[in-house]
Amino acid sequence: MAPSQPVARRVIASGVLVFIVLAALASYVEARPTVRNIKSNSEFKKLLKHHADVTGLPVIVDFYSDGCGPCRMIAPHFKKLAEQYKDQAVFAKVDINYNHDIASEQGIRSMPTFKMFLFGKKRDEFSGADTNRIQSMTQQLVRESKEKNIEVTVDALKAFYQEQAPEKLMEMDDKKLEEIITKAGKGGGPGHHALVKALKKKYNGKAPKTRPRTVEGGASGDSKPKPAPPTPPPKGSKAEPTKPNLHLASMQELEKELERRKEEEEEKRQEAATDEDDDFSDFPIYTKEERPETEQLVIIGSGPAGLSAAIYAARAGLRPVIVAPPIGGQLQGKGVGVENYPGVNESTGPALVQAMQRQAARYGAVFEQDLVAQVDLTKRPFTIATNDTRIQTHAVVLATGADSRWLGAEGEYHFRGGGVSTCATCDGFLYAGKEVVVVGGGDTAMEDALVLARTSKSVTVIHRRDAFRASKVLAERVLNHDKIKVIWNAVVEAFEGITVRTLSNGLTVQLTEDGSVVEEDFSKVRVKEIRERLDAAGISYAGIKDKEELVRVLQAGIAEAVAGGGEEDGDEGGGGLVEEKPALTRVRLKYVNGGEGPAEVACAAAFVAIGHDPNTKIVENQLEMDGGGYLKVTAGSTRTSLPGVFAAGDVADQVYRQAITSAATGAMAALDAERWLSEQGHCTK
Repeated sequence: MAPSQPVARRVIASGVLVFIVLAALASYVEARPTVRNIKSNSEFKKLLKHHADVTGLPVIVDFYSDGCGPCRMIAPHFKKLAEQYKDQAVFAKVDINYNHDIASEQGIRSMPTFKMFLFGKKRDEFSGADTNRIQSMTQQLVRESKEKNIEVTVDALKAFYQEQAPEKLMEMDDKKLEEIITKAGKGGGPGHHALVKALKKKYNGKAPKTRPRTVEGGASGDSKPKPAPPTPPPKGSKAEPTKPNLHLASMQELEKELERRKEEEEEKRQEAATDEDDDFSDFPIYTKEERPETEQLVIIGSGPAGLSAAIYAARAGLRPVIVAPPIGGQLQGKGVGVENYPGVNESTGPALVQAMQRQAARYGAVFEQDLVAQVDLTKRPFTIATNDTRIQTHAVVLATGADSRWLGAEGEYHFRGGGVSTCATCDGFLYAGKEVVVVGGGDTAMEDALVLARTSKSVTVIHRRDAFRASKVLAERVLNHDKIKVIWNAVVEAFEGITVRTLSNGLTVQLTEDGSVVEEDFSKVRVKEIRERLDAAGISYAGIKDKEELVRVLQAGIAEAVAGGGEEDGDEGGGGLVEEKPALTRVRLKYVNGGEGPAEVACAAAFVAIGHDPNTKIVENQLEMDGGGYLKVTAGSTRTSLPGVFAAGDVADQVYRQAITSAATGAMAALDAERWLSEQGHCTK
């Protein structure tokens, strides 16, 4: 009998849906990005827990900000390292501008900061673009992970006792053996490594056989194991339905399964898309084998001066090589909009630099994205050396810019990374809702104050004169801002603060000068803050709403961690060790020119913006410089004291120091270099 029409339609629809789901399953590919972009605190904790409990892989986390120059410099290296250690370690990044709760909970106080975890414990933390340290610590943790990611099976343990201690085995049944294995940790890992170590010690170096830990979910972070394909039943037998079995599923179950698969795919697609911002592969990279033995022109620096020189030189057919990290100079770190560059409206510093890089690449410039380690101008052709490459060239444009200047005040060095910084765009968001200080009176200080005022509770600008040197527009914005106040005729005499100890359970305590723990006054601490600290330490407070009860739970957690000293039995890596960091709490002032005001200003962070020093050390004693270390150039040109070497931008300009003037001198340097190369007969036809 033929089925009725509605039934037939349902059968056809079901068949079509089965086909769609099967096609989706066939095309399902694990597509996690090389560097995972963490979007929430819950995702961050889930990642750490998964790789502590399931995979045993190290987790390397980069806390960064898009406006931070060093962050952009280290990003390609971080991604390259992630590719190198694929399936051996997990690499993740956290944008602190969008994940302030993670940054706050993790105590991030400067950019970039790297944290490294193994088996759920933090093993290292440091700030700055130190590629060597990231590499060496990753190698160390991968080695330790492989060593400890082992599994002892019940059968192996039983065989061991049968051979080494048969009398002990007589006292144990299979249930007891299973209890020993379960106590060491389900599925293997460091607990099994500790078990093997203990047995070796007890039985003169003898230990049960081990096998590599069975990992479910792998490095992708998926906590659910992938189901093995079902074994086909013997011929003639009636198979029991297995899950998932799409052919036996109802229409509703099929639709639900398809929706779940679509959601998973979309999540993976979005994660993969977020990884593209670290990919600089769209710029042509310098490859020695594809280049001439001697370059016509090498440009050192990738700010407006260097990139302008590259655009002009590339259009002239010189095929220049730009040697610099991909950070784009000072303009890369501008947190305010670029308003004074002709033709540029509603753009940021990073966006403008990226547009210049693309333009230079389009006309034939290539990029060697590394720091210059040495420049030899004593013989021709000149030699430019990075950590990995040596490039010879007939001509050089120096566009190395200038670095932020420090005060040299007491405590300044000690509190760097603990509240003292020169980059408000990089580190400012870490102090959202807190009181901060800006030291300086020029355009940089004004820009920093305005950036900080967006997120900070208040901003105090400290200036040694009675009027700003900044442009009128910026100065007026600062003076008229409700959240910004100014202290005139004052200098910072000292940066002062406390030491914060992070305990093994993640709780923090303040220390006195003699190292004893400060007893906290919780009377002004909000319930929300107490809960956040308990959450960070993983301490349960379920059902507790009263503040006093929450405080007692917190104090008990602190007391337990302090008494325990932070170490755990068998933890060779020292993962439970406490650590201490400086934390700025105030700046002490000294008044000049008859100024008066408070002796100190309370603050969580202080941003020094008092000018810059030119980056000329790489050519020291090879080119003429003035008393401030700026390169001397022939009036009306960019020619330095050595023929074939040209200077552009802030490295030779202590007066204007603007993006537009840097770009102008970059164009001049390229024109001067082209003319000189033609005169020397070096230009190719």
